[in-house]
Amino acid sequence: MPIDIDVVENRISDIKKTIQELHRLTTKQYEKLSMDEKYSIRYNIIVLVEALVALCSHISIEDLDKTPQSYKESVRIVAEHFNLPCIEDLEALVGLRNLLIHRYHVILDRKIYFFIKEDFECLYKLIEEVEKKYL
Repeated sequence: MPIDIDVVENRISDIKKTIQELHRLTTKQYEKLSMDEKYSIRYNIIVLVEALVALCSHISIEDLDKTPQSYKESVRIVAEHFNLPCIEDLEALVGLRNLLIHRYHVILDRKIYFFIKEDFECLYKLIEEVEKKYL
């Protein structure tokens, strides 16, 4: 089955909108965030990673003939395909989603906040490569 352009466009749109919302939420100083805003940050990280994994899984299966066995593997397959040097950054993002979903340990909102403030450079590189190849 070929790449579904609608899937690619929709997932990229989801990723970009979610990053925009995360940046909006983190314009405030951490100490001034309400609990609702902290929960919104958590939720948006989950949405972001779900869209990223859906995009990477679609590309892995439909174009690269590889069936990922995990969220991290789906991201790794596509990042390696595009020779991105920052695969660990994308895997860390997936790991953060897993932490939020499965609550492996206490969730450190401050750590998540500063993770977002650093940037999404690797994610932007991945999106740029996907857009060049498929759109």
